[in-house]
Amino acid sequence: MQESRVSVTALVTAYARAYHSMYDNPKIFDDFLAPQLFSEQEHVFFRHNIALGLSYYDPALAAQCKDEASALAAVMRLQTAPVTLSRSRYTEENLDQAVADGVQQYVILGAGLDTFAFRRPEMLSRLQVFEVDHPITQADKRRRIAERGWTVPAGLHWIPVDFAKQGFAAALKDSPHDPRKKSFFS
Repeated sequence: MQESRVSVTALVTAYARAYHSMYDNPKIFDDFLAPQLFSEQEHVFFRHNIALGLSYYDPALAAQCKDEASALAAVMRLQTAPVTLSRSRYTEENLDQAVADGVQQYVILGAGLDTFAFRRPEMLSRLQVFEVDHPITQADKRRRIAERGWTVPAGLHWIPVDFAKQGFAAALKDSPHDPRKKSFFS
């Protein structure tokens, strides 16, 4: 991550989740809020630039794609979405079980534009959520949330940390996270 810029990984990951929610069926993991995190101009930007990436990943397949939409679909299917979506689904299915087993805290390392606290409000009555990420990425996410008029749940805690300079454990010490309570880390 560049020191003064929002994480590109956070943006591309959220866009992959948005794309899947809008266009794919069946759904591996439906982050139905992810599309709302992007302006129309950002949707155009990501569609175009990710589609261009196909010529890097698979030039032969890129030559077969007749338009930007088919190139974008190919990149999403082959490169971007499978790991992101599978990891998200696996994590949240295991989190559900962990909460049933008494976990009270959910720590998301490198949270990026994760929407868990907004998609799953019913969980926040039993769970405190700690989003740990770079301060610049968090500021961008908070801006996006404010622009959309979303209410930040009381159980959501922002833990700013530059992982290149500080460990997450140290950052959690200065937060409401309680190390004596069961926690689930992602």
